[in-house]
Amino acid sequence: MHTYEIGKHRVALASRGEVHEATPYSLFLAEHIPDMQGQTVVDLGTGSGVLGIVARLQGAARVYVLDINPEAVVIALENAARNGVQEGFVPLPTGSTMLPLPSGVAVDHIICNPAQLPMRKSGKAGDPFFAGDDGRAMIEGLIRETPAWLSPRGCLLMTHNSLTDLPKSIRLMESLGLQPRVVAERLLEFRPFVDRAWLDELGGTKRGLYTIRDGRAYEILYVVEARIRAAQ
Repeated sequence: MHTYEIGKHRVALASRGEVHEATPYSLFLAEHIPDMQGQTVVDLGTGSGVLGIVARLQGAARVYVLDINPEAVVIALENAARNGVQEGFVPLPTGSTMLPLPSGVAVDHIICNPAQLPMRKSGKAGDPFFAGDDGRAMIEGLIRETPAWLSPRGCLLMTHNSLTDLPKSIRLMESLGLQPRVVAERLLEFRPFVDRAWLDELGGTKRGLYTIRDGRAYEILYVVEARIRAAQ
């Protein structure tokens, strides 16, 4: 069991098996979840449920949760109950699309910390952390499906690191009628599993995928929001 101070909230989370404790990415995103009074939210890739739980604590009326690991949804529901916000948590089965929402549903927020680590390959079948050699598979799938599900004033709120080419995602959002902006950013020193040699093959510091400070390598972690562009 771990307890996290997230804004004005104290959140207790259990984890087990392949469902790990909240990551620096998820916690950074959780800190920037706005007031969601009465809103309908999707927590895509819920993991331990931290994002959906904070959304409920921030006033969301309904939170759809889904994850390619069925055990994650079970644990997210347990953690929601542990934090007194299980009412309004609605599990979704995974489907043929990234956002298999009920027909006719429009949501106010889609929140997601997508898999986004460039990797040469994964030797593990169904590896939830593998999103292609450039790390962009889940990011692009999420962005492309978002416009179909947002209410007119809805918002996608997601993490995006520098390792996976933020400018490319910004251009994709704009091409789909979304209006993106960076809400927050922070430097994060490379963790042991980051393959710096592979990043250098992808362009490394020349492409702005990471930066060097005092001899240490850092990625930049962003929280990005994207709204439906208002008609002119």
